[in-house]
Amino acid sequence: MSKTHLGVLVTDNGQNNQVDISPTATCAEGVQINIYGRNNHVVIGEGTVISGGLVELRNHESAVYIGAGCRLAGSFRCRARDTHIRIGDRTSIMMAHLSLHEAGAITIGEDCMLSGDITMDVSDMHSILDVETGERINPPQDIEIGDHVWLAHGVRIMKGAQIGQHSVIGSRSMVLGVIPAHSLAVGAPARVVRAGITWDRRRLSPKDQ
Repeated sequence: MSKTHLGVLVTDNGQNNQVDISPTATCAEGVQINIYGRNNHVVIGEGTVISGGLVELRNHESAVYIGAGCRLAGSFRCRARDTHIRIGDRTSIMMAHLSLHEAGAITIGEDCMLSGDITMDVSDMHSILDVETGERINPPQDIEIGDHVWLAHGVRIMKGAQIGQHSVIGSRSMVLGVIPAHSLAVGAPARVVRAGITWDRRRLSPKDQ
């Protein structure tokens, strides 16, 4: 069943799903929420603006939570059972593609700034096996991004990545492991090149400091 809810085309092909969009949220024409399965939940917070994109839940017991005062564009896909995306208040995303092909969570903190062409997934999407035992050696892992993190253009966030608060990840970098708080990291894989930093959305001149 498809219906328009506060300007968003919502297609619900399942059971016991819930969509809560704040009356003060704004979604551009063409934004879609597609739900398949049961017991899924989508929340879009107060004053959030979604300028383009797709929210999709294709299984059961999954959720996408977008906080208040966000500015977002991109695709946010929960493709497996028990998958969760959480985006904190006042976070801006120019264009990102978040996907969970296996159970897990992607958590983005408050007041983060994500540029364009950013991707992240908790899964490798296919299995890597040990030849002798047949055991799978690449299970999914959650992604955690702290408050006030800046991801520059083209960043790739791989499964298991953890980025501490107030950090900056340079353009085209690939984050594979842990980046401590207050770090500037660049490269593929990303390495810390400077510690003890933070950042500001304003372009400050020396006289402003």
